[in-house]
This record gives sequence, structure tokens and C-alpha cells, in this order.
Amino acid sequence: MNRLSFPLFIVTLLFAPLAFGSVETWSIALVEILIFLNLLVFFFPNRNKQPFAHIPGVIPLLLLPTYLFLQVLPLPADLVHFIAPNIYETYAPLLNLQESKNWIPLTVNQRATLLECIRISSYAGFYILTVQLLSRKEQLTKTVRTVVWLAIGIAFFAILQEFTSPDKLYWFRSTPEGSGAIGPWVYHNHYAGFMELVFPLVLAHFFYYRPKFDKQQSLRERTTALFTAPGSNLHFFIGFGIILIIASVFIALSRGGTIAITLGLFLFLALLSRKKVHSGKITYLLIFTCILLAITWLGWEPVLSKFNRAFTETGGINNGRLLIWQDCAPFIRDFFLTGAGFGTFSHVFPSYTTIPTSSIFNHAHNDYIELLTDGGLVGFGLAAWFVLAVLSNGIKMLGKRHESYSILLTIAGITAIFSILLHSVTDFNMHNGANGLYFFFICGVLVSAGNTRLHYRTRHTLLGQGAAKYRYFCFAAAPLLILSIFLQGGILAGKKHYQETKNFYLNPRLSETLFHKLHTTINEAIRYDPLNGLYSYYQGTIFSYQNQLQPATDSYLKASLKDPLEGAYLQRLALTLPPEKEETAKELMDKGFIRSHNKEQLILTWLDWLLQHNRLEEASNALRTGIERNPKLARQLPPLLLRGNLSRETIVSILPDNTFSWIQLGSFSEKQGNLEDAEYYRLHALDFIKQEETIKAGYFYQIYRFYKRQKMDHEAADILRRGIEKLPDHIDFHILLGNYYKKQDIPYRAIEEYQQALLLDPGNIHVQKRLKHLQSK
Repeated sequence: MNRLSFPLFIVTLLFAPLAFGSVETWSIALVEILIFLNLLVFFFPNRNKQPFAHIPGVIPLLLLPTYLFLQVLPLPADLVHFIAPNIYETYAPLLNLQESKNWIPLTVNQRATLLECIRISSYAGFYILTVQLLSRKEQLTKTVRTVVWLAIGIAFFAILQEFTSPDKLYWFRSTPEGSGAIGPWVYHNHYAGFMELVFPLVLAHFFYYRPKFDKQQSLRERTTALFTAPGSNLHFFIGFGIILIIASVFIALSRGGTIAITLGLFLFLALLSRKKVHSGKITYLLIFTCILLAITWLGWEPVLSKFNRAFTETGGINNGRLLIWQDCAPFIRDFFLTGAGFGTFSHVFPSYTTIPTSSIFNHAHNDYIELLTDGGLVGFGLAAWFVLAVLSNGIKMLGKRHESYSILLTIAGITAIFSILLHSVTDFNMHNGANGLYFFFICGVLVSAGNTRLHYRTRHTLLGQGAAKYRYFCFAAAPLLILSIFLQGGILAGKKHYQETKNFYLNPRLSETLFHKLHTTINEAIRYDPLNGLYSYYQGTIFSYQNQLQPATDSYLKASLKDPLEGAYLQRLALTLPPEKEETAKELMDKGFIRSHNKEQLILTWLDWLLQHNRLEEASNALRTGIERNPKLARQLPPLLLRGNLSRETIVSILPDNTFSWIQLGSFSEKQGNLEDAEYYRLHALDFIKQEETIKAGYFYQIYRFYKRQKMDHEAADILRRGIEKLPDHIDFHILLGNYYKKQDIPYRAIEEYQQALLLDPGNIHVQKRLKHLQSK
């Protein structure tokens, strides 16, 4: 059973990190396929004649992906309402639009949760394979040795790439700007997370190959033995690898990674000392000295600068993660029991965020918080149960083993799990394809290291004999393999067809032939990836441009049911509803704005709909809310407010008490040739400057320049006086007012203003000349 299974196992371990950390559809799909295929090979009943090893934590391990499958399965709406009322409320506005209330899942996004379900299932399968395959000494040592060389090689490559081509992965693939790419990873924190998982294995081998000395030997004899003893070459080479790995993590500028790998090193040495494994204090000292020298040579300044940015000048914490975590508190409360569905954080978080930005937050930057938001108490409990079961087994066996290799590997496993769990407080390593896989692999290594016998006559492992039913894992692996191929392959094929639609500019003037071609193409995308709401949304847009209202409504409804937290889908659906469903449309507009991450754009659609339906008070409240969240929204308001032929009184009742909003409306009115409204909005913008945190000179300049363009010099002078009243130290107001008095032949007032200007700027030559000219008359 191992002839094919073990090579597949090693290939998976090598491929996952090297394929850009397995974060893309093609790479994570290949990882999943390799694992499920390996499970079939290993557990196929007709091939396996040997007893299986017991698997610690197998119950929560199997319950966790089972729970994910339950989240995906549609259930009666009333049952979902009872189990997870907030998930029901997410779908509620859409259920009223269906002819019959269909069943809904225990997740707000079936596609995202199904993808997570397959990923977690593959990790669980890999843990099972690790425990079974590494229950034999030969395979345990080969596997760990392979990972040690892989870790050292990636660290060397990461440092080399950082100094030769920091903006490209493997020197050919460009990375997003500011991503902090290093090694095969686009995200520097994930690189650090991977190294936290494998670094303890490198440490274990470093101490294992350390030459042994006789206490009676002289210093000269010990020195000679250090370089001539068997394994000394490996000891030095692996020691060099330790320096490379630590240095590469520091170069990656991952604060969480730096802290986690450093504390992990201390934990490893502490556990090693407690077990009294022959290591030597001088060895500890040499490790730290070499690491410090390597980092000093590479430069401490970037590292220290990165840590300094985490704190304000007053010593407070300056980290955007805290804002995300604070906003997650009501999120967790609302989905406390079952979670919103694995993989759905980015869909739900916009409804709770108070951060004034349209940026997309794909993760909580805290694996524990995200586990609670996505899986609720049930998911969190199952994951914790599994990890504690593995750690419990490892710690128990650490006290029983006496072979140095087993002790060192067990300590390495405990250290690696500790390090990544610590780093998970500030990042989302468990959501990286390679890092998640290696976490489960390390769990398997910990179990195997503590139980695999290095010398045996009968049984090769201390693990009890597993149930014969383990062989039926293959019956779970087969459908998972098929599902992974079809789902991931469908996603790739769907993207390909959707990209073809980008060759056309979708508009109502397209010919029927092109419309038919677009329908055919998008239908293919839907066929391959039926759970993707984007494709149904695009199909609805095609129908709407063809003035086919009912098919458009049906397509938008399908898109919304697939992704009920995508605000654009809900709002577009609302626009196609008939007048008798105005209240439902209003609810969809409202929900669409709240749920969207791009609120700046969707609030305009919402406002447009409210104005069209004469809901002025609601429009006013929505507008105030939008501008409070995003002041730049005021730039886009004028076309919306003025194209509806609303009276000035109506517009005034809607406009928020915000200086910038009034100025923007006045500017737009002037461009439209409506000078009366332009003067009104520009002038009345000054009524709200008391409410501004900072009074800006530009508030006065905008109406001053308007009056100058209209040759209304007296009104312009009045604005300057108001400006001086609010900003008496603004020199340009005094100069401009002096120029006005000079032009009006009121020299004594001009002199007063110029003198005031010189008090503020004594070296202003131009004012000095004007003042001298007036005084000489």
C-alpha cells in the first residue's frame, strides 16, 4: 500500500509550499486531488492487508468537516430560523419573492463554505495519512529529513530573491504592490507562518546530529571530534540552515512571525533542557550568537522600524487589526452558535464594520476570532477538541520516550504547534493553503514521533490498533475527489467563459446576435460554476438591457440567493421589482447598502431609488449616514440631486449640514449654468463652518472666486471680511481686501490691510511696494 502512497505523500508536501503557498484555485485543487487520491490508494480494501494505527483526535477530526457539510446542505427555512435566526434573516427578504419558500443552508454563502469544506476535509485526510504512513521508522525519518531540506532550501531562496528580485516570485511572476512577497509566498506573514511550522524540525535535527563528547576528553580532543565525528558535517550544515531560516523571517518583516519563532526557539530549548537531552549550553550560546550576527549583517533597521510602527508616539498600539477585532464582537454575538458559515467572513464583515473605508477585509487577522465568526461555538469547539487531543497525546508520550530522536521530534511538534497558534492571534495562517496543510502534517508528526518505535520486533508503533472500519475512509475519499475535481475545475472553466464576456462593452445598443452570444457564454459559466452569484447577476444585466424585465428579475433573485450579502445584487433586484412590491424593494435597497463593502457606490443607487419614490426624509437620513462614513461621497451627490428636477427647498431638506456638500452642489450648479443656485449653495455653505473641526480658507475662497468671476466685487469683498473674522491671521485675505480698497480709491483702508499683512509677514516685498506707493501719494 505504501509503494504509491508514500511518494504521493512526499509530492504533496513538496508541491504545497512551492506552488506559491497553494493560495490559488489551481494549486489548492491539485493539493486536494493528491490527498484524496492518496486516501483512495492507501485505504482501498483490496490492497490493504495490514492493521491500521489508532488516530488520536479522530472523532473531532471527522466531525469538523461533517459540520461544514451540514452548513452547506439546504434545510427547511423554519428550521434554520430556529437554529440560526440571523442566517434566516439574511435570506428573509428574498424568501418573500419566491413562489414557494425553498430550503436555505446554514451558511450565508454556499459556495464559499463548500470550498472550505473540501479544503478542511483534505487537511483531515492528510493528518490521517501522516499518522498511518509515519508510524514506521523509515518513512518517519525520510519524511522529516525531506521537510528539513525543503525548509532550508526555501529560506536560502527567500533571502536570495529578496536581494535580487524582491518584486517577483521566482524572478518571473510579479506581485501586488505592497504585498511584502518573500520566497514562494505573496504575503510575508504566511511565509513566516510556514517557517514557524518547519523550523522546530530543523532544530531537532541540529541537536540530533550534534557530535557526542566524553567528559574526560581534553579541549583539543573535543575540538577534533567536533569536526571528525560521524554526522558533524550535517550538524554544521543544519546549523547554517537554522541561521538562514531565522534571518529570513526577520527579513520578511513579520512582527507576529518574528515573535512567534523567537518564543518557539525558547520553548524548544526549555523543553530540551527539561528532558535533559545532551545538548550543551555552549551550543545554545553559539546559536543565538550566530543568529544575532546574521541579522546584524543583514541590517536591524528595517526590523526595528517595523516594530516601531506598531506604537504611537504616546505608547499606544497603532494597529488596524484592533479595529477589525472590535467590529467582530457583534458579529460573533449574532452568529454565536453555528457561525455564519466557513469561508464567509469577507461577505458578512461589511455589515458590521465601522471602519470608514471601502477596502475589502477577507479575513479577521485572527484565526480564533474568524473561527468563531464562521463556525460559531460548534466549529470552535470541534477545532479546539482536535488540537487538544493531539497535544495531549504528544505531551503524554514525551514523558515516556527515551530515544533522543523521538524526544527531539516530539518537542519539535509541540513547539511548532505552539508557534503557529501564537502567530494565529494576529494573522490568518490557517487560511493559507500550504500553511493549513502543514499544520495538520505537524500534528501528525507529533503523534508519530511520540509513538513510532525506532527499534522493534513486533509492532512498529505504540499507537493502539485502529478500527477495521478505517478502511472505509476510501468511500469518503472517492466522492470528495470527484467533488473537488468538478468544483475546482468548474471554477476555472467558469472564469474562462466569464472573461470572454469582457471582450464586449455591455450596453442596450448591442445587436441581437451579440446579445445571444453573451447569453450563450454566460450560461456556460453558470453551468460550470452554478453557485457563483456573479454570473447570474451578469445574466440579469443582459436581460435588463434587452428590456426583458421578468427574466432579469429572476436572474437577479438567483444571484442574491447565492450571495445574499452582496449589496449590488440586492439593489439591482430591487430596481426590477414592480410598484406593488415597493416596500420589499425599499428593504432590499436598505439591506444592500448595509451589507456592501463598497458603500460609496451603492448609497448612490439607494438615494436615487428613494428620490424617485419621493421618500425624501429617508433619503436625507441615508445621505447623512453615507457622508458621515465617507465625506468624499459629497463629490458624487450633485448630479444625483440635480437631475431629478427637485426644487431647491427639497434639496435643502435633503442636504446634510456639511460645508463640503454645499460647496460641491454650488460648483456643479455653476457648471450647469445655474448661477442663481450656484451662489445660493456656495454662500450658504459658510453657514456650517462652525461645525467643522478645522475652518479652512478654501471655504471662503470658493465663493469669493465665484463672485470675482461674476464681477461682483462688493460681494467678494464681503466674503473676505467674513474670512478675516474667522481667520484673522490668514495673510492673503488682508492683501486681497487691500487690493479691493485700493481699486475702490479708499487708500486709508487699503493701507490698514497692507499694514496688517506686513505684521503677519514682514518680509513680503510685494506688499511693501504697494504700501509705499500708497503712502507716497
